[in-house]
Amino acid sequence: VYGQLFELIGKGVARVAGELPEGVNMTPVEVEDLPESLTELVWSAERKLDDDPEAALLMIQRVLEEDPKNTDAQSLLPRAEEKLIKHIYSSGIAPTAVPVLLVPLGVLTEQTLDPQEGFILSRINGDWDIQSILSICPFRDADCLRMIRNLIERKVIGI
Repeated sequence: VYGQLFELIGKGVARVAGELPEGVNMTPVEVEDLPESLTELVWSAERKLDDDPEAALLMIQRVLEEDPKNTDAQSLLPRAEEKLIKHIYSSGIAPTAVPVLLVPLGVLTEQTLDPQEGFILSRINGDWDIQSILSICPFRDADCLRMIRNLIERKVIGI
């Protein structure tokens, strides 16, 4: 359905009301074939596992949101998380690194943070390393590491 809707919008037959201001260029962008079913999404995630473990993990999580009992996605989830964790650690974020806040608390309150990021930030005290923070976070390690990496990229925290 989304693929067909994208085509109709790209051809100018349909438009999304209230989303973009008038006059915005709606030239369609070439995208890879998107999976149409949950099974295809799992297969696509499995193919991306080595090259892009983060995209694979997001696909698997999407499948599990729609079908929590999907056994293929459940069995692929630990492999994707493990590969993503290794990928993040190999990119320069060591488990023994100690993150510190780079943004003053007054400025931090102006940042757009989701509650999970806020929880992680509340655990950054300049003493605890990433491994310690992961051990007390109620989130899956891969998700927590993704948030830490994103906070580093946004220059909210540093290592």
